[in-house]
Amino acid sequence: MKKIKLLLCLFMLTTLCGCSNSNKNASSKTLNAAMFWISTSLDPTNNYDGWVLSRIGVGETLLKLNEKYEVEPCLAKSYEQIDDTTWKFTLKDSITFSNGKKVTGENVKACLERAFEKNTRAIDYFDLNHVEAKGQDIYLYLNKSSGAILNNLCEPLFTIYDASQSEEDIANHPLCTGPFVVDDFVSEKTIDTSKNKKYYDGKAKLDHVHFSQVADSDARVLALQSGEVDLANTIDYSSLKLFRNNKDYQVLEVLGPRTNVIYMNNETTFLSDLTIRKALSYSVNRKSIVKLIGGKEATGLYSSALPYGDVSNGYSLNLKEANRLLDEAGYVDTDNDGIREKDGQEIILNYYESADHGSADANIIAQSMQSEAKKIGIKIKLNQVENVNDIKAAGTFDLCSANDSSAPTGDPEIFIQQRYLSTGSSNTGRYKNSNLDNLIQQFSTTYDLKQRQQLAIQASEMILDDAANIYVSYVPLNTVTSSKVKGAICHPVDYYMITKDIDLK
Repeated sequence: MKKIKLLLCLFMLTTLCGCSNSNKNASSKTLNAAMFWISTSLDPTNNYDGWVLSRIGVGETLLKLNEKYEVEPCLAKSYEQIDDTTWKFTLKDSITFSNGKKVTGENVKACLERAFEKNTRAIDYFDLNHVEAKGQDIYLYLNKSSGAILNNLCEPLFTIYDASQSEEDIANHPLCTGPFVVDDFVSEKTIDTSKNKKYYDGKAKLDHVHFSQVADSDARVLALQSGEVDLANTIDYSSLKLFRNNKDYQVLEVLGPRTNVIYMNNETTFLSDLTIRKALSYSVNRKSIVKLIGGKEATGLYSSALPYGDVSNGYSLNLKEANRLLDEAGYVDTDNDGIREKDGQEIILNYYESADHGSADANIIAQSMQSEAKKIGIKIKLNQVENVNDIKAAGTFDLCSANDSSAPTGDPEIFIQQRYLSTGSSNTGRYKNSNLDNLIQQFSTTYDLKQRQQLAIQASEMILDDAANIYVSYVPLNTVTSSKVKGAICHPVDYYMITKDIDLK
């Protein structure tokens, strides 16, 4: 059955690629790429659709992140902090949209205002009062200080485009500043781009790129092997061996800021008990999981690839300690069925998981968790669902899986604010700690990089003391290309993918 499914996926991909290439000049350089996700629109203010716009080399922001997570100029040539709540950005003079229209401060103003109007996530990044534009200068006036504003302006939500377009055109053919322009877009299926002849930083080496959504990792593998695609990302670790040490392919890998995490609902009957959360944290066999899915064993919520990823109180496999904790708390198996009880109620937890970022890792983690928890007398029921997000939002779970970027803009604040502040917009685990809330508030007025990193370490260790959630592994990012592809990158910040320098030889 699985083989039939993969063959159908490959047939569909072949059809899509064939349709795309038939309209291209035979002498043009066209790259075919398979992506695990293509968004419902290309409007950067819609959900996380801006990430796709950035990945395909179309959307750009005022600032960008390098491979060390450091902020660099992009569309802005300079920036200056006027006071605690005022920032000035000056645009480069040579930048135009792909239609030749010059990018001005008014254009930037319109994009930023639209981001705050359309997407509730924007205020998590910084609390904007208003924007003023004076020629090529943009002034941001905030309601409160933001120590992370420079990093957060790199988020593709704040992509700069011609906001005077109609809503329909922004959703399907946004006019941006990157090395490529959108020719055609089919929601959740395909995107066709061509080189932006007006790009300010040199011409792209490719003429066209055709992107197809291929959600299944095995199908992306088949597409690479058949030659239907030249590039694919997020290949399952177990399949990378097919391409390593093979002259026909190149494998690019980097450990990024992503963490495989199991969220525990801190408000449920059993998981509101710190003892059970700690016992589960000790029961995870991270070493065996990493052997199957790659990456590194996680010690805390921030990846070890980040300068603030080191903590002193992480959990490792220790079934003896897990059983001791449960015994002392009075959780015993009175009827010898292998499941501990307390006050006559068995510890049975519902675990929800779905494929995340086009990978099978979530299922591997869930099965391992179920197996190890059984050894400490806790029963876990696995529930595979198409989309776990609604279940997370409703809080109708005990455990659920996620592949989360703990530093989507290279800075620690946004993730911990969203996920661990008592009132955080994405506090999946329903975790509350007033001391942590106070610590998180310090980020906004802390501008020194080292001090911010130290705050992150303190916060991470505080969360580990409470065993708020389970951190399993740090996720390696990968891109696999055919050997004829040159200049491809695997950036640790995973909304960067296609650049002007990628080429076909």
